[in-house]
Amino acid sequence: MRCECCNAEIPEGSAICLKCRSVVPYNIKGFQNTKKVQAQMRSLVSEHCDNIKDLQQFIGITVDMLPDYDPERILLVKAFRAGLLDVFLTGSDRKAEIASAGKLLKDQCGLSDEETEFVLSVVTYMFKMRYVSKNIIRVKGRSDDKEKSKPAPVTVDSKVYKKLDAMLHRLSKFITVKEGYTKIDSYCFEGFGMLKSVNLPQSLMAIGEYAFTDCKKLTDIVIPPSVKKIDKGAFNACVSLKNVRLPDGLIEIGDNTFLCCSELETLVIPESVSGFGENAFSGCDSLKKLVVPQNVKFIDKNAFAYCPNLVVYCYENSYVHKYCMHKKIKFKTQAAGTVLPGYDTKEE
Repeated sequence: MRCECCNAEIPEGSAICLKCRSVVPYNIKGFQNTKKVQAQMRSLVSEHCDNIKDLQQFIGITVDMLPDYDPERILLVKAFRAGLLDVFLTGSDRKAEIASAGKLLKDQCGLSDEETEFVLSVVTYMFKMRYVSKNIIRVKGRSDDKEKSKPAPVTVDSKVYKKLDAMLHRLSKFITVKEGYTKIDSYCFEGFGMLKSVNLPQSLMAIGEYAFTDCKKLTDIVIPPSVKKIDKGAFNACVSLKNVRLPDGLIEIGDNTFLCCSELETLVIPESVSGFGENAFSGCDSLKKLVVPQNVKFIDKNAFAYCPNLVVYCYENSYVHKYCMHKKIKFKTQAAGTVLPGYDTKEE
């Protein structure tokens, strides 16, 4: 590989050109397509620099530019909707901007360390900023001589409600998680067969993967407005779940989130959500009404598998409308500028 700035040969595994000191594409642990996404996003900015300040248009172009990179695209769209571009467009101190961006990605988007490093590596490369992630995939035996100068990792104070905490209430029908906890750990309440209802704290920001999986008697749950991230499979196989209130600010409905929630009938998706992952609602055979906002720009091909009674409420000519027509899913549309049922607190 050669540096696009000075055409010098780049040693394999290096993230810095040894001749001109510019950052070159590199892969992040857990994201093998980082280099490709970096290149695509830099090209996007070069070709569409005038559209950066128009958030909706810029997100639309991003979606079009990355059709083959679903997880990466969803993370970037999350970050853009949360205001990441403004951090870089309005700041003047690069180190401070990167630190602020990292905090935003964790606090507001609920991203993990790995996801945060991926987004930072792409966006800084996109804006031609000198930043080398601590999670770079390196070739054995090589090191980058700029390692010492990279920014310190951004950390966020967190208090995780772990499975050991939950086990104290294994036979309880109603559980209250005390204020102060910021995350429900992965598999925390897995298989709690007596659990019917959970009271979650206002301090909560994230629900880990498969946190409530196989809670067969869980009937309802209100997710606090502070929650920005619900990991995959969080309510998988909650076969009695009927009532779910999702918070404004939630970014996506991940893989298997409501898989086989066979009693779920109606759900209003917050306007902040940008996509539905694989099998997100698969097997929800009682689901009759799903209200989906304009901002949803990605739906996995199997998101609504085995949902025979589903009717999707969406805007006319939106991505969701076109998806439903293509997949032969029943839908009801409204004109752009009107209010979908559920967003005005009035159900049809």
